[in-house]
Amino acid sequence: MLTKIEDLSEDITGFAIHGAMTAEDFQGVLMPALEARNVVGPIRLLLITASDFLGVDGGSAVGGQHFRRSEPLNLQRIALVTANYGFAQAVQMFAMLSHAEVKIFASGQDEQAIAWLEG
Repeated sequence: MLTKIEDLSEDITGFAIHGAMTAEDFQGVLMPALEARNVVGPIRLLLITASDFLGVDGGSAVGGQHFRRSEPLNLQRIALVTANYGFAQAVQMFAMLSHAEVKIFASGQDEQAIAWLEG
C-alpha cells in the first residue's frame, strides 16, 4: 500500500510503501501522482519502504501498459530509502530506462534523501 507523504516541498512527490506494493498501487496511486507532477515540471520522487514492506507483486513490477506512453515522464531524481536490496536494484534498473538519477539511502535516512532531492 502506498501512503502519500504530505510534508514535502512542492517539487518533491513522496510515498511510503507498506506491506506489498500492488499493481493497483502502481496504476491507481503512483502513476497518477507522477503524471500530475509531470505537467508542472521535472519529477523528484521519494520512496520510503516502511518496516512492514513485503516487496512488489508481479503486476506492479510490470505496471500494465504505462511504459507505452506517448509523453515520457520527466523523472529527474529518485531517492529510495530502504533496507531491501532487491527493491533497490529494481528501482536502479527502472531509473536507467528513464535516465533519472537515483540514490539509495539506508533505512532511517529520510532527511538525507530529502536533502539530496532538494539539491
